[in-house]
Amino acid sequence: MRLVTTDALVLRSYNLAESDRIVVCLTRSAGLVRGVAKGARRMKSRFGASLEPFTLIRLSFNEKENRDLVAISTAEILKSNFNLSSSLEAAEVLAYIGELVAEFAPPHEADELLYRMVTSCVDALSSSSQAEQAITRYFEVWLLRLAGLFPDLRSCHNCGVVLEDSDSGYLDGDLTARCRECRPVRGSILSEPVLRMVRASQGLSPKRFSENYLLTEQQDEELRELTHRLISRAIERRPRTLVASR
Repeated sequence: MRLVTTDALVLRSYNLAESDRIVVCLTRSAGLVRGVAKGARRMKSRFGASLEPFTLIRLSFNEKENRDLVAISTAEILKSNFNLSSSLEAAEVLAYIGELVAEFAPPHEADELLYRMVTSCVDALSSSSQAEQAITRYFEVWLLRLAGLFPDLRSCHNCGVVLEDSDSGYLDGDLTARCRECRPVRGSILSEPVLRMVRASQGLSPKRFSENYLLTEQQDEELRELTHRLISRAIERRPRTLVASR
């Protein structure tokens, strides 16, 4: 048995038996972890409110070889994010983030970039008002990018010509980028403003992105169509949170 202590973001939790909970966390040093918190549902539980979704905690757990579930021993709150529960829009975005991270993150494989991206998105939601739309698109693009599934929009996949910032992007049926000359008869288009936003997201934090780029309804729909097609292809279904919110 190995004791692990690491920073973690609580993604989800489920009731187990009469007094326990199963908790899903994205950790800094151990990747995606599912664990049992014994007695977490009792009135005087030692865990208190530390296992509420999207609480940033200092987590300690015991890990056994060849066991999917770990045994959570302690959880100390580093940042609560309780203020987000009062906003329906923010709560929906958090549920969506939690579902997709649980789908994309391999269990027990540390991914520092993913951890930092997700916690930064949660921080941005907590500190920025009415930024849910921009942060959701930012999260989707970065999640796909870190998974190696977001198309390379720097050059044409067919002829290799560099796509300038002033160009629109054309996507074929496989969602690979094409230039104007190689554009498919049937495909989709990323307008020049959306293409510029996607490229800018690579060098900005989610908070800075949401402050600098206000997506119009048309731009949001354009980018959302691309990210949702890529996500649905990766997990072979539409996200349940996305379906439930519509």
